[in-house]
Amino acid sequence: MPAKAAASDTEITTNKNNALATRAEQTIDKPDGFIEYAEQKVESLEQEGIELSDTISDALYEDERAAMQQTDKLQGYTGLTGGQDANYFVLKRLNTGLPTLSPPPNLSTPFAALEFFQTSAVTKRFDLAAYALNLNLFDPSLQPNRGMELSKRLDFLLHRKNLYVFNKMPDRPDGLIEPSIGSSNPLHGVSRRAIQLGHIDYRGHRIPIFVERVKVGDNAPVWVFSAQTVSHIDKLYEQYKPAKFESYLPSLLKLRVLGIAVWEFLALFIFFIVTLGLGWVVSRLTGRLIDRYTNEEDGSYIGRKKSITDLVNKFTIPLTFTISLSLVFTLVSGGFPFIDAIATATRPIVWIALVLSAIWLGIRVINFFANRYEDIQIDSLEYDEYDEYRKRTTYLSVFRRVFIFVMVIGSVWIGMSEFVNLEGLGKTLLTSAGILSVVIGIAAQPTLGNIVAGLQIAMTQPIRIGDTIMYDGNWSTVEDLGYTYATIKTWDERRLFVPMRYFVTETVENWSHPDPHQTFTVTVLVDYGINVDDVRDKYAAVVQASEYWDGETEPMLYVLSVDRDTIELYGTLAADNPDDGWMLQCEIREQLLAYLYDEQKPYLPAERITFKNI
Repeated sequence: MPAKAAASDTEITTNKNNALATRAEQTIDKPDGFIEYAEQKVESLEQEGIELSDTISDALYEDERAAMQQTDKLQGYTGLTGGQDANYFVLKRLNTGLPTLSPPPNLSTPFAALEFFQTSAVTKRFDLAAYALNLNLFDPSLQPNRGMELSKRLDFLLHRKNLYVFNKMPDRPDGLIEPSIGSSNPLHGVSRRAIQLGHIDYRGHRIPIFVERVKVGDNAPVWVFSAQTVSHIDKLYEQYKPAKFESYLPSLLKLRVLGIAVWEFLALFIFFIVTLGLGWVVSRLTGRLIDRYTNEEDGSYIGRKKSITDLVNKFTIPLTFTISLSLVFTLVSGGFPFIDAIATATRPIVWIALVLSAIWLGIRVINFFANRYEDIQIDSLEYDEYDEYRKRTTYLSVFRRVFIFVMVIGSVWIGMSEFVNLEGLGKTLLTSAGILSVVIGIAAQPTLGNIVAGLQIAMTQPIRIGDTIMYDGNWSTVEDLGYTYATIKTWDERRLFVPMRYFVTETVENWSHPDPHQTFTVTVLVDYGINVDDVRDKYAAVVQASEYWDGETEPMLYVLSVDRDTIELYGTLAADNPDDGWMLQCEIREQLLAYLYDEQKPYLPAERITFKNI
């Protein structure tokens, strides 16, 4: 037997060399495409004695295969040679390296082709299953061995991804699906030359699995797995192939739930816990080292110590989760060298968890630096810098929320990029769903308008946090500025939530902007017989003696108006801010009334009745 095998190998080698020599003597026709050019180039190199890989697929798998696929797309090439017809792809050849079968395999319909492939795979006749593949990408001499290998791998992938979808395969040569009554599916009632069984996820994108109808010469058209699909089998199998140690596991751990083996769930969970624990240990050790270092320093490092300790405390948990989920995502994506990907179906879930943890970490980072800015640049301000305090607090409040909002929107966009079926969402809304876009735009207009108004308020500052304003007749203080509304605190401790657009579209009475210094008034009604000069002197004295007076503006008292019974005294006074001004008003009004009652009581307003003798 060994001698016979050796003789057979020698004969094959001799025949191959003779064939190559014959080709070299013939005039090489101009290649029809990049694939024929590559084949001719390989033959030329072999004639020159240059050793090549065992298969053309291996030789061109990296840069050359990538260039080949890109060139094929530009040429409209599908691994086929020849022209195209409305009902099938025209080929010059198909699987010429496979032996001729008699009778030929039944590949006349999409259903028959898939059934033939599955039946051959179930009976372990992968040499027969190869007839359902378009192997034109491979040299004819390599097609038998590569066909068996690729058929076995494709069967594994179709089983793993549940793509033996016979319900989608019409049992008609033209691939037509009989339309049902009232059906609006554009594919129903139309003959097809390509049918997609489904798709398989691979490193962030989806690879479709197609069967195509092809015709060679005068032969009847047949349905086979497309050349493009065949070219992807190897790399898909490398990602989804079973682990070597899986054969040693008990059958219970091999059971699949939602397409994922039980052992993969366990391995993923253990890996996540281990990485989470390592991250926690590292963060705790880092915190201990920082505490030890800062405790040895003098008092000038107290602020730094608090900042660093706060940084470690706030970042420990979200950073640990983010790093751990990043490692888990790398594992399920097959990113670790020498380690096969596991539980690849969980990749979208892990990706979502990673994005959420990154958002969590980002919010902690923004809040940390915002708090540090508040500690250093705001809380350190003196009382007489209250105006600067309000300005910086407003900037901090608005821009903190803006940065968080932008970060969340960007993270959601990045998270959606993992799902390739959402890539065209924006284009679809703009091009094919105009009415829906208008509706969404109108619905979102108030929210977006308030967000833009918040940015405008942050830049122009018609109101600031801490400002005293009059809103709807209420003495109020601006307590906070949010994304879409401002929190207003009234004098009686009520909270009003006002849309941000109000402050850029309506007139706002701000008693603190730009300078809180303000002039206030006090009015008193007295009798005609009052000595105004004495009241004026007393008024000036009590104002200047008050702690709430600004100490600069001279208090004035005027006779504002008279009526039949009284005259109205109108006094002006000034304070450094609205709060002091309100207290000053109350104090002066009280003291002025006490003076009038004690010193000029007869001239308080009174109703007079005159009696006449008749």
